[in-house]
Amino acid sequence: MNEQLIKLIELQDIDSKIDDANNNIEKISGEINLLQETLVKKKEQIESAKKDITSSDILKKEKEVEIALIDEKIKKHNMELNAVKTNDAYKALLTEIETGKNEKLKIEDELLVLMETDEKNSKDIKNLQKDYEKLEKEFAGKKALFENDLKKETAVVLQLSEKRKTKLAELPKNIADRYENIRKNKNGAAVVMVEDNACGGCHRNLPIHIIDELKKGKDLITCNNCMRILYQKK
Repeated sequence: MNEQLIKLIELQDIDSKIDDANNNIEKISGEINLLQETLVKKKEQIESAKKDITSSDILKKEKEVEIALIDEKIKKHNMELNAVKTNDAYKALLTEIETGKNEKLKIEDELLVLMETDEKNSKDIKNLQKDYEKLEKEFAGKKALFENDLKKETAVVLQLSEKRKTKLAELPKNIADRYENIRKNKNGAAVVMVEDNACGGCHRNLPIHIIDELKKGKDLITCNNCMRILYQKK
């Protein structure tokens, strides 16, 4: 195995470790974001329930004002009953009083529904608040662990990136550029091992002349199908 191929294999090993660390960073960041989003959604549910109660309070006051106005009307009509002089007028007032009473009952029913809904919303808020506090504690604990893992993985990336620069600088520019181009176009796998006379990247069987050239170990040999750089296990 020639010296350049050895350096390329070492370079790819470094790149694989950097990729793993970056994937871990992405995964950890995703976990943190998910926890944060869960907390935000729970908080939004609490605020929405509180707004519902506030809106309901305004509506209840309006209903109470309506009931008070109806009571005033009924009281006024009851007083007017003593002053009317015709039977028709008397009946008309009784009808107004009855209509007012029915309207009052209807509004009172609506008020009762609002009160029952408020009671349910109040219980929901308490439960949501408990859930939020539990999630908040869980997040605080996990966040510390996640941030610690992030620091470790970031340190790995920084350390290996320096090694990568050194290793890349040891290669001739044309070979370094070739490696980078293959890596970019082949999802990170630029150098692959031959297994059972097949390319470790695309898994296609390799022609005999390529296998023969690999055994000589003099030049960099690429797969005739995917163009990845090939090597054989010692």
